[in-house]
Amino acid sequence: MVSVVDREKVLKALEKASPYGPDIDLSAYKPAGSVYGLESSMEGLEESVEKKIGVKPGQLSYLQWGETALAKAMSERFKEVGVTVEPLAQALKKYELARRLAWKLIEPDVDKYTAHTFLYGREAGYFVYVPPGVKTPWPVYTCLSLFTGYDEVQHAHNIIYVDEGAEAHVTTGCLVPHGKSGGLHIGVSEFYVAKNAKLVFTMLHSWGEGTHVRPRTVVRVEEGGQYLSYYALYSPVASVQTYPKVYLDKNANAKLVSVVAGTGNGYYDLGGEALLRGENASAELVSRVIASKGSKIYTRAKINASAPGGKGHIECLGLLMDNESIIEAIPVLSSSKQEVQLTHEAAIGMIAGEKIEYLMSKGFSEDEARSILLRGFLAAEVPGIPPAVKVEIDRIIDYIVRHAFG
Repeated sequence: MVSVVDREKVLKALEKASPYGPDIDLSAYKPAGSVYGLESSMEGLEESVEKKIGVKPGQLSYLQWGETALAKAMSERFKEVGVTVEPLAQALKKYELARRLAWKLIEPDVDKYTAHTFLYGREAGYFVYVPPGVKTPWPVYTCLSLFTGYDEVQHAHNIIYVDEGAEAHVTTGCLVPHGKSGGLHIGVSEFYVAKNAKLVFTMLHSWGEGTHVRPRTVVRVEEGGQYLSYYALYSPVASVQTYPKVYLDKNANAKLVSVVAGTGNGYYDLGGEALLRGENASAELVSRVIASKGSKIYTRAKINASAPGGKGHIECLGLLMDNESIIEAIPVLSSSKQEVQLTHEAAIGMIAGEKIEYLMSKGFSEDEARSILLRGFLAAEVPGIPPAVKVEIDRIIDYIVRHAFG
């Protein structure tokens, strides 16, 4: 619980717009609330989960529909190996650790979206805890589905703690089912990677036209820890704005990869920041974006080094599929120490005609040549992604390639 003074600060933050992305009038939305008549209303949801993010419903450890959390069988299997996967609201009642971690990496008054989640979110979301030395035998699959209406907001507050020397793979799919549109999704995530631990986090976004999305993520990686993130967005969206921050201690490492296919009138403002606070910490921020049919994509990336021995690299590559779309790449490097190595590469262009002609000279059709080049452009490997998740990423890239020229 926060003090009265803190709550007043949070209430004031409801008017605090984000520095990036279009501002959203939150008064236009109402909390999604609980879903009544759940069993009958679930028709089509599980089919959408499998089709849109490639995860069979039986594999899920946590499924949130609107703001209703559904316990799944996989959560029980994780208990057998000591791993906790539970709704956060439930975990806050049971575990001192959950209470100790909640709202510590992200202050509730960061902006109107975090404030709204703190005040009205009822701590919907998931809690994952991996004990020291444990390596999850299967990926932890979670799913957040915004379903219940055009004018409703879905809140999620997620906490992951990978304890010392442990290792976990967590994949989250966020979606609206087929035939649905609109709504606002706000996801607040706090990830803790303890000393010499490793977290591989994959987020697959498949939203719909008219949907606004505001993820807020902060990650703390302790000495010798590793955080690998793969983010893919491959659907129309009204707007999405996110800027995750990763704090890295001594010898810690992070790699963040974003693959975004913008289309239609969508406004995509995506990025991230790595803060190298410990000696020899390192980070790599990679983005691959394609913009088509009038979409606007802004990719922000920043590495800040404040300790000696830090290494960092930013790579922002964009492909424009037409003259109506916009890509703006904004890489920033910053250091207060001499003994660091920070570099960046940024490029925006179109598929080179000579490369297409070269492949056509080898017997490929023009469409085949474009597909080969686009597939190569989108390939950005993240080591350690589970094979089952890699299959889904390949499927997403196939989807993007198929629709890029449509």
